[in-house]
Amino acid sequence: MTGFSFSTFFGLEDKIADYPEVTIFGAMFLPLLLFIPVAVIGWIFRKLKFSMYIVHVLMYTLLFTFIVGAITIFILFFITDKNGVKLAYCWLTVFAGMFFFSLINANTITKMFTDWSKMIKEKQNQ
Repeated sequence: MTGFSFSTFFGLEDKIADYPEVTIFGAMFLPLLLFIPVAVIGWIFRKLKFSMYIVHVLMYTLLFTFIVGAITIFILFFITDKNGVKLAYCWLTVFAGMFFFSLINANTITKMFTDWSKMIKEKQNQ
């Protein structure tokens, strides 16, 4: 039986290990690139009058992962041994954490954004 190893990452370990800087760009741009298809799926769900809960969860996950994940990867890149595979696993951990956070708090986050939107509209009307 083999144990868990930080030297493998879904077959991409050679590319990631050779260029750990790619992990930084992946951490920043992957959430942005994934945001586009999720937004399209959300638009379709809204037109079909389906529940938007899971779409909101995915959008919040990508938003928070973009912010927190990029900062985390930058910090770890500059203070650790620059192992791209470990950075990729750290980013996946941040992504999973943000997903569960968004899954639990999606209604609260949606209400917060709705309230902010109302406050901005009130300020503009004054």
